[in-house]
Amino acid sequence: MTRAALQTQWLSQYPPDQQALIGSPVCGVQVNKFTYATVGGQGEPTSASGALMLPTGSSPQCQGPRPVVLYAHGTAIDRAEDMSAVNDPNNPAYGTATRVALTFAAQGYIVIAPNYAGYDVSTLPYAPYLNGQQQSQDMVDGLTAGRQMLTLLNTGDSDNGQLFVTGYSQGGYVSMATLAKLDAEGRPATAGAPMSGPYAILAMGDEIFLGHPNYGGTAYLPLIANAYAHLKTGSISLSQVFSSNYPNAGTLFPGNVDYGGFSSLVTSGQIPTTAIFQSAPTGNAYLDGLNLPEGAPLGPLGFSPTNYLISTAFRAAYVRDAETNPDGAAPPDGSAPNFNSPPPALPANPQFLLRQDLKANDLRNYTPSMPLLMCGGHNDPEVFWNQGAAAMTAVLDSKTTTDPSLRFATLDLDTTDLTTPYFASFGLSPAQLSTMQSVATQVQTAFTAYQSAVDQTNATVGLEAYHTDETPYCTVAARAFFNLYAN
Repeated sequence: MTRAALQTQWLSQYPPDQQALIGSPVCGVQVNKFTYATVGGQGEPTSASGALMLPTGSSPQCQGPRPVVLYAHGTAIDRAEDMSAVNDPNNPAYGTATRVALTFAAQGYIVIAPNYAGYDVSTLPYAPYLNGQQQSQDMVDGLTAGRQMLTLLNTGDSDNGQLFVTGYSQGGYVSMATLAKLDAEGRPATAGAPMSGPYAILAMGDEIFLGHPNYGGTAYLPLIANAYAHLKTGSISLSQVFSSNYPNAGTLFPGNVDYGGFSSLVTSGQIPTTAIFQSAPTGNAYLDGLNLPEGAPLGPLGFSPTNYLISTAFRAAYVRDAETNPDGAAPPDGSAPNFNSPPPALPANPQFLLRQDLKANDLRNYTPSMPLLMCGGHNDPEVFWNQGAAAMTAVLDSKTTTDPSLRFATLDLDTTDLTTPYFASFGLSPAQLSTMQSVATQVQTAFTAYQSAVDQTNATVGLEAYHTDETPYCTVAARAFFNLYAN
């Protein structure tokens, strides 16, 4: 697709403020699809597909040796997710794929974007959702295949050896896990920018089960339950997780369903709209005795006396272990985590199997060797800030004395209820810090204004859209961060 076509067909779909931040295309973009061999959650051989996006054009920025962006997409409940479907507005990946193409490929980056095992043409019958070991291997396998295709195409673009890793939501988690894998293998990325991911995934689970269901949880929890029912070791039993009203919830996603189709699943009684847990009184003496909240962000919408997703017995067992073996980033008393040094600690020995699995996939033990940017919004109702960027930042802050080579920055887009906009960093040069502070101010101002306008139109819609609305602003910040290190 030419620069002009990108401008008129894709960029014009965005509001003016986002168009200005994304910027006019410098290059055209050629998108190619590839398939590759990878593994499933139990280590079984399987296949997956992905997109290779190449900058085109006569500008020096659009040809020759170029840096590579490895992009991890967010949660998809539709199996048809395909990051190469940039010409198909009906594909669930269309919005993400075109945004990634505009933000990175049209500005001179080569993009490799795996679809993940379990999606598109993959033969795997489930998605290893938030399985850090599998998803990072999947990304590395996709990266290898994308680089092989780049060589075979012989278009004039080539890999200059610089690798930048980013992703949003689920992809924020996956990108952080991938950075950790590359570090462990002794081939670190040039820089990373995980966005709005649940890096402290055990604490995220605890926060939800202790009375703070998240938006989208009736899709996210089935995905993670089915993924953790397909582990090499420690697999949970789906039959224990879900209430008798929704016994098949664990196998619904990803399926032949888009977000419009989700409503049909609700109508047909296969999944509740928002109610994750049974409201009190539950009849479970232990739970009822705790007087847990029907807390934010969903409040009472996250609960129902009859039509709730998760088995009350399963929740009670989870909560009992969270109370006995607490995670400091999700205090059982409902208070906010204390992110002062030392950072909130993971529990030493959780006993409940799902919490053991979540701890095994928690990323707070990772120390990045490369420059790292984390971006999100502290009022995010889907991926909680405290159990994402804030928890990870606290861990990294605690290591700066013993590891002065650390380089990281954390950007909170949302300034609505803050006295001072939040952008924190360590290890950036004065010039890099000045650049990122300027970018932070731009995206914070733009996001807060945009979200305020949405909220004024319909506050409920604004809350539901918040997590999605962060995406273009964080992605622009990620590109600016990568530009600091790109050749």
